[in-house]
Amino acid sequence: MNWKDNYKYWFENAPKNIVEIIENYSEEDKKLYFSSDLKFGTAGIRSKMFYGTNVLNEFIVAKYALAFGQTIIAKYGKQSFKNGIVIAHDNRRNNILFSQTAAEVISALGIPVFLFKDNSLQPTPLLSFTIAKGNYLGGINITASHNPSEYNGMKVYNHTGTQMLPSDTNFIIKKSEKIKDIFSIKKSTRNIYELSESIESQYVQMILNMIPFKKFDSQKKIKVVFTSQHGTAGKLASKILDKMNVEHYFVQEQLNPDSEFPNTESPNPQDPRSFILAREYGDKYDADVLFCTDPDADRFGIEVKHNGKWVHIDGNELPLIQIEYKLRHLKKLGYINLGDFVVKSVVTSRSSEALINSYGIKIYENLIGFKWLISEAFKHEMKGNECLFVWEESYGSTVRSFTRDKDSFQALAQVIEIVDEYKSKGQTLVDGLENIYKKFGYWYSPQKQIKFDEFNGVEKLNKILEEFRKIKKGWSVDELVLTNIIDFSKGYKKFDKENFIMFEFNDIHRVTLRPSGTEPVLRIYFDVFGKSNAETHDIQNKLQTFFLKNV
Repeated sequence: MNWKDNYKYWFENAPKNIVEIIENYSEEDKKLYFSSDLKFGTAGIRSKMFYGTNVLNEFIVAKYALAFGQTIIAKYGKQSFKNGIVIAHDNRRNNILFSQTAAEVISALGIPVFLFKDNSLQPTPLLSFTIAKGNYLGGINITASHNPSEYNGMKVYNHTGTQMLPSDTNFIIKKSEKIKDIFSIKKSTRNIYELSESIESQYVQMILNMIPFKKFDSQKKIKVVFTSQHGTAGKLASKILDKMNVEHYFVQEQLNPDSEFPNTESPNPQDPRSFILAREYGDKYDADVLFCTDPDADRFGIEVKHNGKWVHIDGNELPLIQIEYKLRHLKKLGYINLGDFVVKSVVTSRSSEALINSYGIKIYENLIGFKWLISEAFKHEMKGNECLFVWEESYGSTVRSFTRDKDSFQALAQVIEIVDEYKSKGQTLVDGLENIYKKFGYWYSPQKQIKFDEFNGVEKLNKILEEFRKIKKGWSVDELVLTNIIDFSKGYKKFDKENFIMFEFNDIHRVTLRPSGTEPVLRIYFDVFGKSNAETHDIQNKLQTFFLKNV
């Protein structure tokens, strides 16, 4: 159907109060909100919240929840009516309504639905852990992760606690397309239950048992400032920090969950602006490190005090430090085995490769999105090998795979231990990073984002990519010669086809152009190498100048 048919259906069938809203839309808004249906992107369905077919609202949530429930029944049959699924949500607008709607729709199918006590907001890693630990058949998370306050979304999980791959989400889409009347979807509360509160304690204890190499005591001298960016992390972070006996301070203005994020410039720890208030606390309490999570607490970022200034360590740099620390200690303990491996995304910096190779560890890659990375890890774990680390450049990682999504709390526990070790030597993580670069070479891997107009932004973005696809090998930027082009839309290795393209210069430096999976944004990933910091930044400046000029 075109947007006019979609609008007509809503106008004739939606509740009266909804009709009164949509009839006041401008012509442009009607085209925008009714032009298509929502699709699954990098991490589920995500959109701004309005009434229409390709934006998020309780009726669209009901449609996809029904399709998800039907998919569970198709996959598991009678087992669906015994094991059930788990639903969680973060602090965003309408999340009580959306999560309750999804629960009632799936309950009406006869599938047991488990909610956290009082349907309270919960972090993404706890949901993933709960699904796997409790032998549930899947789950739904109502969240838009790090997006601005006007966004919301649905992540869907399989029985392992991993976000579903296209093999499942495409089935959900097909089921959703058969749902013709979204305004009369059946709902019921008869199969909705509360989870035991003990699952939270089990999760915290698992982190403390499996992440640090040594037990913490009251002699630890580091000071921590933590901000949850108005999101879900505060409660669990407090428990972990207390049990690790670390002196810590929460950014009070950002501690209480708030769907409007009133006291932050950005709820995304990738953005240094998310640390503005934390720096003030850090100066006040003479802290060593600032920790920041995004609202659903899967992403984890840090800044450290180095030579009297706060230094932002990005999503390619922090995992490098984490991996070096873990491998060094595992080797001391004799715990590194043939077949052990790590997994990263194809756009994550290759800065770790020489380090990892020096320990004889295997590196596997997959597409952007933790669903792909965890699925890659699971495949090799099934062969009896151990996954030592999974990460991507957007501040997402798991240190141990008992959680099968990005896990900020695992990172918190590990990084506290690393910061403490460096401080005991009179150093910071900046020194640690420099030591790694001195040994293995200097990498610089910034990311730039170009935002486009909402109405026709995707069309413009795709035209830009098509222009870049006309570039041929042998073309150069100064002395940097284009030696390889990888167009993922045509397929590459074993990966599913996706609409992004990677350019490789002098067989080492890479620039990747990739549209966001949730908004009209072009992401440009740079990954350049040099023998010195100055050489690396010079190469980066040349490539960045060209690509930004031609976007």
